Amino acid sequence: MNKRFGDRFWIGFGVGTAALLVGACLYWASPYAATWDEVDFSLALERYDVLAMQPHFPGYPYFVLGGMAVHAFIANPAKALSILNVLVLFSAAFPIVLLLARHMPRPAALWAALSVLSSSYVLLASARPMSDGAALGVLWWYIWAVEWARRRMTWTAQLLPMALFSILMGVRLSYIPFASALLLLWYEDWNRHRRFGRVAASVLAAALFQLIWVAAAARTEGGLFSFFQLGWAFVHGHFSDWGGTAAASPLPFSERVQRFLIDNFLWTGIACQNAWLLAAYAAIGAIAWRAGRFRLPRALVVSALLYAVWALLAQNIEKPRHLLPLIHFTLFYVWGRFFASPRPWGAALAAAAVLLQAAVGIGQLREQVVTPPAVYQLADDLRDKRQPFVVYTWEETRVFDYLRVPFPHKEVLHFSFFLQDKENYRHAAIYMTNHVIEGFKAQGIDVSRHVRKVKTYRSSLLADPVYGTITLYEWVDGAVR
Repeated sequence: MNKRFGDRFWIGFGVGTAALLVGACLYWASPYAATWDEVDFSLALERYDVLAMQPHFPGYPYFVLGGMAVHAFIANPAKALSILNVLVLFSAAFPIVLLLARHMPRPAALWAALSVLSSSYVLLASARPMSDGAALGVLWWYIWAVEWARRRMTWTAQLLPMALFSILMGVRLSYIPFASALLLLWYEDWNRHRRFGRVAASVLAAALFQLIWVAAAARTEGGLFSFFQLGWAFVHGHFSDWGGTAAASPLPFSERVQRFLIDNFLWTGIACQNAWLLAAYAAIGAIAWRAGRFRLPRALVVSALLYAVWALLAQNIEKPRHLLPLIHFTLFYVWGRFFASPRPWGAALAAAAVLLQAAVGIGQLREQVVTPPAVYQLADDLRDKRQPFVVYTWEETRVFDYLRVPFPHKEVLHFSFFLQDKENYRHAAIYMTNHVIEGFKAQGIDVSRHVRKVKTYRSSLLADPVYGTITLYEWVDGAVR
């Protein structure tokens, strides 16, 4: 009787905590489109056009469609996308509980799932107008569906993970390494049935599911050929120029690995740059390691390892949000081991961890909403500045366009273009952001003696590590070195 009462108490407490957490995330979901990609997605809710980067390739039609549905009730498009992310992310509680319930009682599975979903940094990164939160939610449903189909091993059961993988690709294409989970499923099916036609039918069905969203996006570009031409240009630019990949970044590989593991994964992803949370997880990890055995699904392990390599080499190292699946999977493993062997104080410790994570995460969510992004602060100040003047920017100009600022601004990537273009503004003040100056420096041009600092704008570096700090400079007379 006491155990039954205890189980009901912890289930009720867990459901209540989850409801409060979801409510807080919805309330503090970001209303700002503060980066190039966030503007892309926000504009897509008004007019879908991949060529105009509304959004950028490959179009993310399922994510935009979901955003349009929420936008029907939420006027602010950025807020609508942020809310969609929160709702889809927390829907993952169901597949996570179902995956864990095969190894532990339901109350323990509930608390383990809540411990995963309350991850501070994941909450912050997901409650923004990008596709990360929604993709992570769909990813959990997909991993569960692969395991569900693997246990049944009927051909029709495989249709569910195929359909979910199609949705995942239509939400976030960079999660493509998780296709390995489907490949493992087909490999097991081949070992059991040894029927080539059966595997070929599976591959064909998966391709047809993908064709649904590809054809929908391609239709806006005049057909598949034009769509794939656009895709080739985008992918080439991502890997060779602006994508921050290992091939395009000047960062030494050893430093890239260190930043990936220590800064992005451990300090930011797990601890949300909070020493108390880092210490808490050090203790929880030590307990979990000694607690008992817990085996991760093989499809999850293999696909997570492949995605880790992909995130290290093919994603922008400056953005820790690319590690969200790895953060969730690590917490899934830690809490799975923690609850693998029952202990009377387990739920209490998990509750304390959830409350700590929630407090840190909600505090960061509130901060990113209360303090406008640095680029918004810059735009507000420039609105009040006496004209004529022109502002040269890096990616900030995309946000200026979105905000419909009344002053002239231009994106400048090359110093030679700047020298030529500024001659059109001889009788105007010339301003530029620190990102422009850093871009010139990377080209071997030092303009430090040619500019003077005007003002620095700051917002959450956790929410936006690249443009969370923007310094405005004014161009003055002097020799350029």
